[in-house]
Amino acid sequence: MSRHGLEEAKRAWRRGYAGLDQEEVDRRAIAFTALVRGIAEYGAVTADDWGRATGLEPTHAEEAFADLATFGLERDGEGRIVGAALTANPTPHRVRFDSRRLYAWCALDTLFIPGLVGRSATVESTCPTSGAPIRLTVTPEGVDVADPIGAVVSVVLPGVGGAGVTTGPASPT
Repeated sequence: MSRHGLEEAKRAWRRGYAGLDQEEVDRRAIAFTALVRGIAEYGAVTADDWGRATGLEPTHAEEAFADLATFGLERDGEGRIVGAALTANPTPHRVRFDSRRLYAWCALDTLFIPGLVGRSATVESTCPTSGAPIRLTVTPEGVDVADPIGAVVSVVLPGVGGAGVTTGPASPT
């Protein structure tokens, strides 16, 4: 990504947190990280598990966990969260931590999830243009192995134009 593109991506990300104080941003980061780690470890997260991981009192945890539904997270029939960037539900982007096979909502998610979880993952996907398989080993520090060498992930920033950049909603893949 060019320096210009990286700066645009950072500005777009920050706009999503406009109006929030740093304490709220930190709380959301802790909550999201706890969800992703729980899904990586168990495949699903209950309100009790999430409350313990975030340090919330049980009564506050239950209420906050119920509020998470407003963020478009995936739940199973028992009310557990099974998807928050990392998901138990099949998608084209497969993520494996040791023997646990999970999935990611999009290709970009596969690059930061191992950092949140603190463990290396094997990632498999398919090039949307050629149909060729893509395999990565992603550590908490970054991509360790890429096959094919030179594989890339494109990011479309809604409303950001420029040479070779399409404006509009972000891709669901």
